[in-house]
Amino acid sequence: MSKNKTIKDISPERNIRDLGGLRTKDGRYVKRGLLIRSSAPAFFDEDELEPVRRLGLKTILDFRSEKGVRKSPDPVIEGAEYFNKCAAFQNFPDDLNSPKELMSLIFDEDQKGNLTDVLVSSYTASLAFSNESYRFMFDRLLEGKAPLLFHCSNGKDRTGVAAMLILLALGVDEEAVKADFLLSNESRKGVIEGLMKKYEVFASRSDNARSLFTMIGGVLPESADMMMSEILERYGTYENYMEQEYGFDEEKLARFRNMYLESE
Repeated sequence: MSKNKTIKDISPERNIRDLGGLRTKDGRYVKRGLLIRSSAPAFFDEDELEPVRRLGLKTILDFRSEKGVRKSPDPVIEGAEYFNKCAAFQNFPDDLNSPKELMSLIFDEDQKGNLTDVLVSSYTASLAFSNESYRFMFDRLLEGKAPLLFHCSNGKDRTGVAAMLILLALGVDEEAVKADFLLSNESRKGVIEGLMKKYEVFASRSDNARSLFTMIGGVLPESADMMMSEILERYGTYENYMEQEYGFDEEKLARFRNMYLESE
């Protein structure tokens, strides 16, 4: 990969992209080059790391577990401070109950749709609440420690929720926020299709199974919908959510937006 390549030229499965350029409700745009979402750089080859090293990163925020980090540590990026702040809840497998119950949700037609609800409510949507990793992220951004690259393993769930929260805080329209979240399915299309083919017997028998494989390889639109709905149900507005979850009162939120938004 030559030195004039950018992160747009990195393999789509790395799921790396700049949140910049999205339009907000007040007519401004998210600044480019400051908010980068990604899969783990630990899995990038040297050619793919080259444009990442040229981003001028000040912060790398790794949402993986300590175990995942020990197994595949991120490379050192000169000039960037690295932080490992696991964003996942450790009791997630317990929330899904027994394997037998999980299988019944997949194949019992009376349970149609319930598997998606369980997966989304127990994991993706719940990440948006009482999550110290995201609090650290917002504090870091308010301190101006950007460009910031944030990632988990595949850059879709923990990273996807973090990106949604940043964009909602900046005032981006919900549909645009959801569209960015779902881009992970385009980036990881080959992975999703591979799972469907590998387990085609199950996928052909159950919509729930297809939803499960889509969530394993990519993301579900219901995840974005439920997360935003739960925020509004609990807090009424995204501004109230930012104040009560992250301490962003009116003054701090305005300062945050001024830091990461610009006019056309």
